[in-house]
Amino acid sequence: MPRKPSLLLAGCTAALVFSGCATSGGGVVAPPPEAAPQLRMALASDPGNADLSWRLASALRSGGRATEASEVVDEALSETPDHAPSLHLQGVLLEESGDLAGAVGIYERFMALDEAELLRDEVRKRLTWLRRQLVEVGVQDALASEAALSDADPTPGTLAIFPFVYRGADPTQSSLGRALTHMLATDMAATGRLTVLERLQVQLLADEISLTDQDRVDPATAVRGGRMLQAQHLVQGQVGGDTQRLSLAAAVLETAAGGADPTPVEVEEALERFFEAEGQLALGLFDAIGIELTAAEREQVGRRRTESLQSLIAFGLGLEAQDAGQYSAAREAYEQAVDLDPGFQDAIDALQEARDLEEAEEDDLDEFAALGGELLRPSAWELWLDRRGTYMPIEEIIPDVGGRDPFEEVGGGEPISPQRGTVIIFIPRPGGGS
Repeated sequence: MPRKPSLLLAGCTAALVFSGCATSGGGVVAPPPEAAPQLRMALASDPGNADLSWRLASALRSGGRATEASEVVDEALSETPDHAPSLHLQGVLLEESGDLAGAVGIYERFMALDEAELLRDEVRKRLTWLRRQLVEVGVQDALASEAALSDADPTPGTLAIFPFVYRGADPTQSSLGRALTHMLATDMAATGRLTVLERLQVQLLADEISLTDQDRVDPATAVRGGRMLQAQHLVQGQVGGDTQRLSLAAAVLETAAGGADPTPVEVEEALERFFEAEGQLALGLFDAIGIELTAAEREQVGRRRTESLQSLIAFGLGLEAQDAGQYSAAREAYEQAVDLDPGFQDAIDALQEARDLEEAEEDDLDEFAALGGELLRPSAWELWLDRRGTYMPIEEIIPDVGGRDPFEEVGGGEPISPQRGTVIIFIPRPGGGS
């Protein structure tokens, strides 16, 4: 006689109105699409149940009904704004709809919750990936809107630092140009006097307009890029020198039509004093822009980040690889930088980001969405199913459970199967014996 399928094997379908399935870790597996009608009925009888709303929205999403799923999640969050599983699912739905900025905002709300601890690492990786995508989208939007942006007034107090070109004699030090750009962006943002545009954003735009393709610095092209970025001021420059000496040269340009002529800033130092030279350059750029720093602000500029020039070179190689979307190579370069100087915090932070990007690039959004179920407590149905699943292997060796005759078994034993032998059951008599 064929065995009846268990509810567990049925996959939490119509019989499981209130649930998905419990997982071994204590969470919940999202119900399948066919459970949506029953889940909707259950929610109608228990409105405001955010856990149930998550189950319904998950079933709708897996069935390709993302709009309905979003409506269910939005309503749940209007009643329970800090419901972690619903925030997580809403972020996924926004991603799938193309609203990357909206997804970032939701994931940031999620990360602020205590309940998010279980998924904090996974969501952090997702945020790192989305922020990178947003920068890329922003650059493409700027290129597409170049005509309109070229005529618009720049945003006051904004600064774009374009990538420094390396013209030194030692090709093994070429990544110092990228590292210097990073250091200047950090230092000039530290005082709060300027809004410094994200280095990656400027780098990607420079790549798109071929600003750094030639071994030269093109002020006209830089100004064009600065206008697309809506920056008031921009900096571009170069790194020169040899194995002993270092030469840093930069210029401050104004993007507004009829702006002042470029203001040059130059620094020469011994190569081993690279970090001191960078600080002098940053202070010179503030002067060229016309910002007079206080003594305390000047101390913030040129902070020494590492004791190792080789570590900084490896860090620059990591930036180059990461800018190009080569996250594995970036991770390896940052690991080298940290090995050379374990206290180099910029490299430590960049290493985490590269690891996140490398892993997020391989992520499956459906698998990520399913993680939200780990934040829920299994319902009574789900716990029952979990227990039933635990004992199902026993049913595999016991034929026709419903047709068993206990009297026959007590009388002498009933074969379980021709392959598996016989089970003998002994019932002890009161007072001893068999």
